[in-house]
Amino acid sequence: MTEQTVGAVRPIVLALAPPAPGLSEGVVAPCLEAVGGARLIERLLDTLAEAGLVSPLVISSQSAAPALRALLGERARVLPSSGGRRGALALALAEADEDLLLLHDAERALTPVSVVSAVLDAVADEVDAVLPVAALTDSVKAVHAHGLRNIDRSTLAGMQSPRLLRRTLLERALAQPGRGGLEDSPDPGSELDLDRVAARGSRAGSPQERYDEILAALDVGARVRTVHGSHSGFAVLDRLSLWQAQISLGLARDTSHRHGLARQA
Repeated sequence: MTEQTVGAVRPIVLALAPPAPGLSEGVVAPCLEAVGGARLIERLLDTLAEAGLVSPLVISSQSAAPALRALLGERARVLPSSGGRRGALALALAEADEDLLLLHDAERALTPVSVVSAVLDAVADEVDAVLPVAALTDSVKAVHAHGLRNIDRSTLAGMQSPRLLRRTLLERALAQPGRGGLEDSPDPGSELDLDRVAARGSRAGSPQERYDEILAALDVGARVRTVHGSHSGFAVLDRLSLWQAQISLGLARDTSHRHGLARQA
């Protein structure tokens, strides 16, 4: 993607995750947790700037907006939203004029700039959306009335962010009923084929919270290209993932080999 095209992309940071047990006292959103002397969302904004992107629009929950404004100042415009992810995306469309929107979950703040650049570079006329995916490393089971059944995890991938969508596609996706869950996908570098997708519900909560714009985009026949994600692109949401973030940044030692310690963390 050329510098001119990058300038036509508006990054949208979605800071919608609620606080969870194990985060520091008074932290009203996971992205406000400090790791290695910097808040997670500050690290994310640094990454977006390194990729050459303009200042992002940050859309947060009502409760987190004051703290985010105080922290970020003029670095980013912060807007509160209600209605879950779907409401936040509708607000993004109303506030941004660009034809390409880069949606980045604030809790995936350790996503490396190489992944952001790969998403931007994968844009083409024949593509409606781009997202990074990561191979699943844990065993996956299907639950049914008679017990558990193994699922071939080589056919599955975890969706990460940032997701790049055309404005017109996001408008069509938001017009669809809410859907939830991670989907299986082909190898990175190819395009998602709706006929090969089998939903595996992953978002808990209300239909608004379960909404996923990529799944809705597939429902309307979007051409979605995937690129290689990163194991650093996980969501930092609670005490365990915060510990994993510290390990990823070289600030803590991985002691999961010690019996029982991973459970205690």
